[in-house]
Amino acid sequence: MQPALITFDAYAALCDYRASLLPLVETIPGLDRVQASEFLDLWRTRQLAVAALSNALQGERISFRACTSFALDYVLQRHALAADAPMREQLISAWYPLTPWPEADEVLAGLAARGYPLAILSNGDQDMLEALAAQFATPFQHIFSSEQCGWYKPHPGVYAIPTKTLGVEHYLHVAGSANDAIGATAAGISCYWSNRQNDCVIMPHYAPRHQGLDLRGILDIV
Repeated sequence: MQPALITFDAYAALCDYRASLLPLVETIPGLDRVQASEFLDLWRTRQLAVAALSNALQGERISFRACTSFALDYVLQRHALAADAPMREQLISAWYPLTPWPEADEVLAGLAARGYPLAILSNGDQDMLEALAAQFATPFQHIFSSEQCGWYKPHPGVYAIPTKTLGVEHYLHVAGSANDAIGATAAGISCYWSNRQNDCVIMPHYAPRHQGLDLRGILDIV
């Protein structure tokens, strides 16, 4: 069955956040290049950890910008570093216009040429995802933020947003991480995993049906 819609994760499937953020992180006083890479890895890990806590605490959704801010302050403290207000703002705002993967625009254009509606379905706040979408030559018909349901991936409520909003019965989600692939598959959504690290899922019974080393593999399955 051909999908009525193709959705994309923003921060791993569509964009190379490391290439975008590492040059800026390297400007933090007190970090050398190796430490900057470790800093960014821990920042991303803790950003996702705060999002997971937001789900687990079952209160009001912590905004993704706040997740990013909490995680930044944590990593600065772990490295015994300080950043003034302008630098903190520059670091957090750098998550908005991330660099697309090299093949992303080509693949999006190819899918659009075949008549597929395209959407972003991601954990970012709505304004963050709209800023990110502006980096691409091919427009997205829809931008779905996890704030629309109050949960973060891999909660099934996130994957239900396109169905509830548009009434589509079948769509394909393009995941950029193992947890995203697990979440989509567990929710009964067809999934292609852009698995650039040649990773594997920790719960094999939720392995996605399709995966490849980059986004180009999508064109082979639709």
